[in-house]
Amino acid sequence: MLKVTEQELALLESLARAQGISKQAVLMRAVLTGGSDAAARYERLREDLSVTRLMLANVANNVNQLAHQANSFAVAGGTPVNAEDVARALRDVRVVLARVDAVASGSGVDDAR
Repeated sequence: MLKVTEQELALLESLARAQGISKQAVLMRAVLTGGSDAAARYERLREDLSVTRLMLANVANNVNQLAHQANSFAVAGGTPVNAEDVARALRDVRVVLARVDAVASGSGVDDAR
């Protein structure tokens, strides 16, 4: 059993709500990561990585579509790949790469969203 004051309980409940997890999970993360601040940073990092993963999947899909279009053109004389589409895909790759670098360095990625 863990004894806490009403103020500590309120903080614990607030952290749990903000992170969408149980009070027990907040305490376990705090213990395993070095405190409640570290646990909150861990949760933000998980969210940032989730958003980054989605961005990367979208970019990969776009690049795959361009490759498919280029292959179709080479084999069957379909519509050629537009240089502007390739440039846009490259910009998207660079945005995702910058986001990965920001997440990895811990500098935050709010401006990359």
